[in-house]
Amino acid sequence: MTLSEYLGLVTMWHSTRPRFMNTLATLVQPLVDSQDMLKKLTADFDIDTAIGVQLDMVGQWVGRSRYIQQPIQGVYFSFDLPAQRVGFDQGVWFGPFDTTDGVQALDDDTYRLVLKLQAIANHWDGTVPSLSDELDRVFPGITIVDKGDVPTGLMAMDVLIPSNLITTLMLSVLEQDFPIKPSGVKVNFIETTVMTTPIFAFDATLTEGGPLGGFDESSWGVVVLTL
Repeated sequence: MTLSEYLGLVTMWHSTRPRFMNTLATLVQPLVDSQDMLKKLTADFDIDTAIGVQLDMVGQWVGRSRYIQQPIQGVYFSFDLPAQRVGFDQGVWFGPFDTTDGVQALDDDTYRLVLKLQAIANHWDGTVPSLSDELDRVFPGITIVDKGDVPTGLMAMDVLIPSNLITTLMLSVLEQDFPIKPSGVKVNFIETTVMTTPIFAFDATLTEGGPLGGFDESSWGVVVLTL
């Protein structure tokens, strides 16, 4: 309720007394402000609308930090590594106590997706169909393939990650810590060999801009990580 709505409840006998109404307004206004603040907390700490430190607090509840380890590029001297582009008179020598990784804080949009992924892991029932449905809401590009029993006697599943639907930063996050892994199941992470392309597939239902593609538009998927 607003202040005017509260003051409108005063009887006619007292509502004509200016000093009484002013005193009542002074006493009631902090209560109205407190109610407005409490109502706003729901949106402030909603995973879809929280920003900055608010999102960090959501991360504490969910159980995932904003900070990740990222390879340091463009600093150390290197041969034959065009992606880093640091040669003579440009890069510094890598010392015995130097690190190749640095700590990076995720931006709000990326961190929000990471938290949603962690939330799925926290409440997942352990079945592949439910996992596929949940992931499709957050990462439409990621596809889960149940491989059944592999020759080693263990169950396995493939996580197909097409780089055309996921940013390079998110790809790095998923490679470092993918929180969803069924107990006793081997998980293979398969990514495209060429960035910004879907994964090549035969006899699949192909849609434009989807995770799978055919000739001349996609690239081979390779296993980059096994858990």
